[in-house]
Amino acid sequence: MEATRSWLSDLKIRAAYGVNGNDIIANDAFYAKYALDLDKAGYAIAGGNSLAPGAYRSRSTNPDLTWEKTYQTNVGFDASVLNNRLTFSFDYFHKKTDNMLVEKPYIATIGEGGYCWYNGGEMLNHGVEITASWRQSVNKDFSYEIGLNVTAMKNKVTDLMDDIYYTWGGGNGIDKSVVGQPLGSWMGYKTDGVFHTQDEVDAYKAKYKISFGNPAVGRLRYVDTNGDGEISDRDRTWLGTDLPKAQFGLNLAANWKNFDLSLFFNSIVRDAWNNAKYYTDFFPLWTGNHGTKLLDAANAYQGYLQNGYYDSEIPAPSIDNPNSEGEGSEYYIEDGSFLRLKTLSVGYSLPKHIQNKLSLNNARIYFQAQNLFTITKYSGADPEGLGYPYALPRQYTFGIQFSF
Repeated sequence: MEATRSWLSDLKIRAAYGVNGNDIIANDAFYAKYALDLDKAGYAIAGGNSLAPGAYRSRSTNPDLTWEKTYQTNVGFDASVLNNRLTFSFDYFHKKTDNMLVEKPYIATIGEGGYCWYNGGEMLNHGVEITASWRQSVNKDFSYEIGLNVTAMKNKVTDLMDDIYYTWGGGNGIDKSVVGQPLGSWMGYKTDGVFHTQDEVDAYKAKYKISFGNPAVGRLRYVDTNGDGEISDRDRTWLGTDLPKAQFGLNLAANWKNFDLSLFFNSIVRDAWNNAKYYTDFFPLWTGNHGTKLLDAANAYQGYLQNGYYDSEIPAPSIDNPNSEGEGSEYYIEDGSFLRLKTLSVGYSLPKHIQNKLSLNNARIYFQAQNLFTITKYSGADPEGLGYPYALPRQYTFGIQFSF
């Protein structure tokens, strides 16, 4: 190691393997459960019109139920170089989960209480985690630090029990299974924009047999994904997932004399299903308020009536839903990636001689701001929360810290 002594401060190589169990379901999942109820199980056991509460089965038992198990392997290293100014950590992880706990649907002939937990699937997660930081004191007055962390992961369902193979996790129940896809993947129709002219509609109808939707100017154009020359429910396919492809965190900090500055950025790279479009972009799907995009689409349709071209990528307003645009489709998927300045802090510490005169160990005045800005193409409320969250507010704080 003599050759590395001048630049390598520390190096540690590590590896680990372990098995973890998961039983995060109800403690009584092993048992058949019965409930007393007058409405659902009442019976005139003594005759006449007086009902007595009876018991009905609310859940079935599975005596073979076992823990879900995750087998995890980690390998990595930690290194410090250049007199500990640069530190670096790398981890690769491989997690295989089997005997996944699933609550499968049941056929109606089983009757009430057919729900039951099963060990019914396998899943794989693997990826890398990387952290790096650089610290340097330029002189007695100025120092700075840069820290970066990156996580990239892939997820895949690798097996399911036979009777839920094509139904669990969003499968179409016929020939498309979530096996081979990430957990939480979306099943729906691929789209190719909207129809802008009547000629496009006529050419589309001439090319495909239409068994799903109703092509018209301003309506979504569905894709024949299976290539059978027919637009039908058999064209539903896997569209992706909102699981992060990569996550980033960046810390910047600097100190100059008695001033200090720190910033924290976070970022996620992923796709996003924008549920809000169901309400904002389609007039007949929602009876409440709508988005202003519909005004632009209405103006575009007026333009089509005048010049024969629908100049918008937003579906035209309509009073009904002949094209089945409430069905899950690629139209609802957006780039959900973002970069956000999560925290900014600026502070000033009183000089030591003033602190001493005031009998203080520390005295600092600071300003802090949260969620200052977000760079994203996502049109929903918040690309970090997705779904229907409240947008994160900007928060500003002024404060004084001191100790005796």
